[in-house]
Amino acid sequence: MIRRPPRSTLSSSSAASDVYKRQVFKHLEKISCDRAILLIAFKGWSDAAEAATSATDTIISHYQAHKFASFEEEEFFAFARERPNIKNSKDGRIIEWPNNDLFYISDAIEGTPLIILNGTEPHFKWKTFSNEVINLCQSMNVQSVVTLGALLDSIPHTRGVKTQITGQHEFMPEVFTQKKIDKSRYEGPTGITSVIIEDFKKIGIPSMSIWAHAPHYLQSSPNPIVSEALLNELSNWLPLNFDVKKLKRKSDKYLNALESAITQDSELKGYIEKLEKKYDSALSNSGPIDDDLLLKDLEKFFETNKGNENGPQIE
Repeated sequence: MIRRPPRSTLSSSSAASDVYKRQVFKHLEKISCDRAILLIAFKGWSDAAEAATSATDTIISHYQAHKFASFEEEEFFAFARERPNIKNSKDGRIIEWPNNDLFYISDAIEGTPLIILNGTEPHFKWKTFSNEVINLCQSMNVQSVVTLGALLDSIPHTRGVKTQITGQHEFMPEVFTQKKIDKSRYEGPTGITSVIIEDFKKIGIPSMSIWAHAPHYLQSSPNPIVSEALLNELSNWLPLNFDVKKLKRKSDKYLNALESAITQDSELKGYIEKLEKKYDSALSNSGPIDDDLLLKDLEKFFETNKGNENGPQIE
């Protein structure tokens, strides 16, 4: 009788881990870097007019970012809620599934690699998803995190786009051109970005969130004006060097089409004029809109959209 040697427990564990990784990621490359920054944007609940994901798309396109990882969509989505799209191509019919991809840019900031997580907020396994993001980013020496988001608000498009900065740490690392931020005091329903941020906080990695307030009567997606505002605010915090001329042209075209539509709709024109008076009155009575007022807007946004799977709506 031939006795086989016992299997190595380590090998079995490693094999099981490899299988698990294949289940969570459908594509994963190992990349070595140091002191990287992670930039996050998700379509869905906290991406009004797809402004945040359009902003990250602009950065990915400009730098021709390398996609090095993709999560397995089967693990994290209910396709009856987030339906795939089918398209025709020269190679036949193609099904595009909801995705969450990671991109790598080595030269966005001198001496500091940029990693971008861009996709759609998952439906399932938020803890698992966040844990995988954390583990992957730790292996790539991520030192700080920035999230982008957008919400619908009762503001006129004629007064520019308000942006708001919150964070979990009082100071950001040296690579940031501005350092001090106000800690977030928000309480209430939240999105997966908050889950990821809290997990980073547990391991001592600082984070900040940039929110843009979009006019609630402009619900067409994407809204390049709001995306442009997010990128401009991001550039105030990080020494990014990218060309926003293409996005600016889109913003101008969008604004021209909007103005044309308003001139033909007296009811909408009257409504916007009322918003302008309300907005200007608030400024003249209280001066620049402070962070506490913006925070209240954010809290209203989240509370109004509690359980709303189809994205943000503020009446």
